[in-house]
Amino acid sequence: MIGVIVLIYGVILGSFYNVVIYRLPLEKSIIRGRSLCPFCKTKLAAKDLIPVFSQLNLKNRCRYCGEKISVRYMTIELLTGFLFLFGYNLYGLSWEFLIHVALCSMLLITALIDYDHMVIMDSVLFVFSIPMFLCIVFTKMAAREYLLGAVIGFSAYLAIYVLAKLIYKKEAFGYGDVLLMGAVGLFLGIDKIIVAVIMPFYIALGAIIVRKLFGKQIKRKDEIPFGPFICIAACITSIFGNQITGFFRGI
Repeated sequence: MIGVIVLIYGVILGSFYNVVIYRLPLEKSIIRGRSLCPFCKTKLAAKDLIPVFSQLNLKNRCRYCGEKISVRYMTIELLTGFLFLFGYNLYGLSWEFLIHVALCSMLLITALIDYDHMVIMDSVLFVFSIPMFLCIVFTKMAAREYLLGAVIGFSAYLAIYVLAKLIYKKEAFGYGDVLLMGAVGLFLGIDKIIVAVIMPFYIALGAIIVRKLFGKQIKRKDEIPFGPFICIAACITSIFGNQITGFFRGI
C-alpha cells in the first residue's frame, strides 16, 4: 500500500517537474500562472491536468484545439513515479530513500533542461544540494564520506574543464557539468563517485555510436549537452552503485 502511495506521489511530483523544466529556463514563475496549451494558449482546467490520466483520456491531444501533445509529459510523470517506487523498494522509508528521491529529482530536471536549452541551472542544483548538505551536517550520516564525494566529483571534472580549455583554446566542456558532478558527489559519497565520474563518457560514446548506426553524423563543431549523460550515469550509480563497486573490488 505504501508503495502505491509513493508511486502516486512521484507521478504528481513528475507533473510539477514538467512545469519546472518548461518554465525555469524561460525565467517564468513555477508557482504562479495557469498552465496553457502550447499551441492555442488556452488556460487548462483542473480536469486537463490530472497526471497521466488526462493525457490518456484525451489521446495525447489538446481538448480545445485538437493539436497533438507530446508524450514526453506523461513519460516524465511515470518515470518520476517509478524512480520513487524503485527507491522505496530498495531502501524502504529511510534517509537513503529521501536521498535517492532528491537525487533522482535533481537529475531528471537538470538532464531535460540541459537537453532542451544546453544549460545547467545552478538554482536546481542548489535547491536539492543545500538540504542534502544540512542533513549531512545535522544528522548522524557519514559527513566525511559525502563531503569527500562532492570534492572528488567537483575536482575531477574541474580538471577536465581546465584541460579541455587549454587544448581547444575555448570552453569545450561546460562549467555547469563541473558543478553538477560536485552535487552528484554530495549525494553518492566517496564509494560511488568514481563510477559516476567515469560512466558518462561511456554512455556518451554509446549514444554517438547509436546515432551513427541510424545515419546521424556528428560533426566536430556540433555542441552536445553532456549533462544528460552525467545524470543517467548518476542515476544508474545511485541504484546499482554497490553492485558495480563490489564487482570491481572482486576482480
